[in-house]
Amino acid sequence: MSLKDRKNAFLTVLAANLDKGVREEVMNFWEEKYSSRPQFGVSAFLDELYSKYSIPIKKGQLFRELSRATMSAGGSARAERSNALEPDAAEIIDKNGLVVYQALQDEFTALAKPADRMKITRAQFDGIQQQNQYDSSSIRNVMEWLRGGARAMPNRAELGLLRKLFNLGYVESCQLYGPVKADQMLNTALQKTNNIPEAHITPPVYFI
Repeated sequence: MSLKDRKNAFLTVLAANLDKGVREEVMNFWEEKYSSRPQFGVSAFLDELYSKYSIPIKKGQLFRELSRATMSAGGSARAERSNALEPDAAEIIDKNGLVVYQALQDEFTALAKPADRMKITRAQFDGIQQQNQYDSSSIRNVMEWLRGGARAMPNRAELGLLRKLFNLGYVESCQLYGPVKADQMLNTALQKTNNIPEAHITPPVYFI
């Protein structure tokens, strides 16, 4: 995906989440101040955006949507996936995708302070047990995975369950460090995970 394509994808998502009254003004100030920054300065841009304007979508959600738009493609296989419809939460993720999820989880928690990493995992462990929309065997497999790490990885898992699992860790990080720092951690983890070979089949943004 070229820089121009990524920029267009960013602007498309941004425009879709702005009221008409402020859309042009916001897009102009992003263009002037942030468009040339790495990753389009998304964290700093959103801080300024939400301090100046009333935006209907939550900041964390907009961050994730902008990240998906600009980071889910690149390479022929990934481009084909990104041009398809957003994968349904009920989609079953195979071993390749689980490797990507494990890498994303590891990169994200590695950015936390050592003393806080267990807090993030504990929040995931406690929170996932309360999810009654998933079958008990799937939750049990995920809990064993959290306990045992990569060696306890299941053969498959439901995408919606993995998204919920990662979100539990993200929310805990927001409580520990605030949303700005948590978004920076997420952005860095996505960039690093995007570089592993398996991400050409299953982009890490599928899990946020």
